[in-house]
Amino acid sequence: MPGKILMVEGTANPLGNTQERLAQRFDLQHVVGVEDALKAVRASGPFDVVLTDLKLGKKDGTTLLTAIKTAHPHTVGLLMTARQELDLALNAVEDGKAFRVVLKPASLDSLTAQLSAALEQHKLEIAEQSFLQDTLHGAIQALTDVLGLANPAAFGRALRIRGLVHRLSKAILIPQFWEVDMAAMLSHIGCVSLPKDVLDKIAAGKDLAPDERKLFDTHPTIGAGVLANIPRMALVAEIIRKQHARYDSSPPFGARVLKVVLDYDMLLNRGLPTNAIFTQMAGAKGVYDPDILAAFESTIPTETGYVRKRVTMRDLKENMILEESIVTVDGMLLLAKDSELNESNIYRLIESTRSFEIVEPVTVLVPAHTL
Repeated sequence: MPGKILMVEGTANPLGNTQERLAQRFDLQHVVGVEDALKAVRASGPFDVVLTDLKLGKKDGTTLLTAIKTAHPHTVGLLMTARQELDLALNAVEDGKAFRVVLKPASLDSLTAQLSAALEQHKLEIAEQSFLQDTLHGAIQALTDVLGLANPAAFGRALRIRGLVHRLSKAILIPQFWEVDMAAMLSHIGCVSLPKDVLDKIAAGKDLAPDERKLFDTHPTIGAGVLANIPRMALVAEIIRKQHARYDSSPPFGARVLKVVLDYDMLLNRGLPTNAIFTQMAGAKGVYDPDILAAFESTIPTETGYVRKRVTMRDLKENMILEESIVTVDGMLLLAKDSELNESNIYRLIESTRSFEIVEPVTVLVPAHTL
């Protein structure tokens, strides 16, 4: 299937017949100006290739490509420009904002060749990303398995945090989501070396003694250090390192995401009601990214539209929300209150019944539309 191409011009249809003939050869959508281009990306994207004029009214093609690639890093950009503005366009290529420059006026054959090369570049980038993800998945799975064995409480919290990040992603665009997702999953990898009683206190929402707090605060740096030597994991490591950083210290976007969901999870485990949690967080000026916090709050369900039920492990279903933590009879935490159930954590809970005696039934919120 041919790749999707977005052509963005500063004025309506200056290429005339050439544009129509390109549309016969490629899956091409044509728009005029930055605003219409961004609308097209939101409605029909991601596009494999964006071919844009350098001059687009008050804004320029470089700014447009930067915005598009922030959301869709593998979109390949081509800049069309006149010879007198060639230096500006070449700077964009050197900065990685564009793949190539197309000099105007361009013939049909020239545009066809440039678009074909850009589509091929997109295929290469996607293939490389797929290979890296498959390779890294094995390494990450090994790390999370180690965490699960060494410190089940930390592993359980990491799973819960990842679930909250996925919930947030339904309400706000998270750039470089794959890296943020990995950072959430590995956010507690540095806890492998921490004493179990410290992690149990965190899971239960209890305050730590000063020496325990100092010890716990080292885990992001330790976790980032574990990942530092793994290729293509630099951003993941930096997000993990800055996961507790305040918004006004300008941490990476992914770290701002983790700060919101980590603190929400901590306050929830202390027994605070949801409305009190968000009131407290909104009042902490400079601590949280306000846009992320507002988007996250919109994803947290209230009891409206839910039915409370008592169920056993065998009756757990996806999209149920825990009203209480699932623990063993010895008090070991398996899955914390407010976790949303999915195929993965249900499977782990069922498997846990083979090795542990679990306190059941448990109280859950069931979406009313599923009954």
